[in-house]
Amino acid sequence: MKSKVKNGEATLKLSQTGKGIDWLKQFDPDDQGDAAKLIDHMRLVSHQEFAEQLQSLIIERAKAVDGPIGLYAEREIRKWKGVPNRLFKEQRGNKNRRAYGVGPQPVSPTKAYDPKVGSEGIVAWLITQLCNREPKLFLNHPGPDAIRKNRIRTCFLVTDFVGSGTRVINYLSAAWRIFSVKSWVSYKLFKFEVVAFSGTDKGVSKVEKHRCRPSISLVQSCPTIETVFKDEEAERIRQICIAYDPERSDLIDSLGFLGTGALIAFAHSCPNNTPRLLHKSGKRWFPLFPARVTGEVSSVFEDRRDKDSLIDRLQRMNENRLASGEWFEQASKDGRSLILLLAALRKSPRFDEALSRNTGLTIPEIKIFIHALNEWKWIDDDRCLTDDGYKQLRYIRNIKATTQEVLSSVSEGLYYPQQLRAPRNASS
Repeated sequence: MKSKVKNGEATLKLSQTGKGIDWLKQFDPDDQGDAAKLIDHMRLVSHQEFAEQLQSLIIERAKAVDGPIGLYAEREIRKWKGVPNRLFKEQRGNKNRRAYGVGPQPVSPTKAYDPKVGSEGIVAWLITQLCNREPKLFLNHPGPDAIRKNRIRTCFLVTDFVGSGTRVINYLSAAWRIFSVKSWVSYKLFKFEVVAFSGTDKGVSKVEKHRCRPSISLVQSCPTIETVFKDEEAERIRQICIAYDPERSDLIDSLGFLGTGALIAFAHSCPNNTPRLLHKSGKRWFPLFPARVTGEVSSVFEDRRDKDSLIDRLQRMNENRLASGEWFEQASKDGRSLILLLAALRKSPRFDEALSRNTGLTIPEIKIFIHALNEWKWIDDDRCLTDDGYKQLRYIRNIKATTQEVLSSVSEGLYYPQQLRAPRNASS
C-alpha cells in the first residue's frame, strides 16, 4: 500500500484508510479501481483550512468596501406555501412598509468546530470571531435598525458551499421580500455579496442571476465528476454512482442533489450535492460518510500538494514530460504551484474557477500568481502564455537533479525558484 510522507509522517489517501477499504469492498472487483479514483479525487477540507481561508477571504473582500459590512451566516429559511419567509420585520401599512427591528437569529454553536453543529454553526462562529476582532468593520447579523444607524451599504452572506445554489437563493429571496431592501438596492445604497469556501459553476451561475444581482467570491472552485475526469473516465464513474446508488438508480439524483456530482467534503459535513453512494445508507450498503458525517475519516483531510498529487494533475493536462521531470525537488512550495499554474494556462479555459479546479490552488492564490506572471511578461492580458512563458516551461522540462535551488523574493511575499526561470537569451 503506497502512502505519502508529510513532515516525517505517512499520510494515506481516502481509499487507503480502513473505512475507505471497507467501503470499496462493496463494489465488484472490476469497479473498485474507478470507485477508488472517485474518492481519492475528492477535495477534503480540514477544519483549520476552512476557518483560516474563509476568514482571510472575508477580510480581503472587505478591503474593497467603504464603510461597515453586515455579516450573515447562510442557513435554511422557513417557507410558507413555497415562498421564503421575510428576513426582517416590516410595517404592514398600505403606504408605509418600512422594515424595522433586529436581524435574523444566527445558529450559535455550543463550542468551536463541533462537527455536530453543522456548517451554519461553524460559519456563525467564524462571523462572531471577525466581529469581535473588528467591531467597527463587521456587524453580526444586523437588522434594519442597525443597518440605518451604522450606514451599512454592503452585506456578506457567508457559507461553506454553493452547490445547487438553492439555499443561498432562498436566503436572498427572504431579504428581497423586504420593501426597504428593494428600495436600498434600487437607489444603489445597498448591495449583496456571497462569500463561500467553494461552489460549483452551475450553482454560482444560478445565484448570480438572482434579482438582487449579488457578486460571488470563492476560496476555491468545487471539483465535480464532469470537471475532474476525462470524458470516458467520467462516464464510467457516473455509471458506477448510478448502479450502486443505495436508494434507487437515477440518471440525475444518483449523482447528488440536482445531479451536481460534487467531489468535496468538509471536516464538518459532506454536502448532499455529492453522489448518494457516498452518504446514503441502504439495505446492503453502508456509506463512506453516514448521514453526511465525515468524522471517521477526517484525519486525511488536508490540502494535498505533495508530489504524487502534482504529477497526477500534470498528467491530466497532458504534461507528461513535465510530470516526469526532475524539477520538483528543486522547487519551493510556491514555485511548484506557480509551475503548475503556468502549465494550466497553456490551454483554455483560463478563468479563475477553471484554473482552481485544474490546479487545486485557491482563487486568492491564483490572483496573486497571475499578477506576478503578468509583471514578468510570461502571460499577456488574456492570460495566454507569451513566448517568454513558453520558454519557462521548456526550460523547466529540461532541469536535472543537480540544479541548485536559489530563491528570490518577489511582490507580496511570493517566492519562486530563480533556477527554474529560463535565461533571458534562452533559445526557443
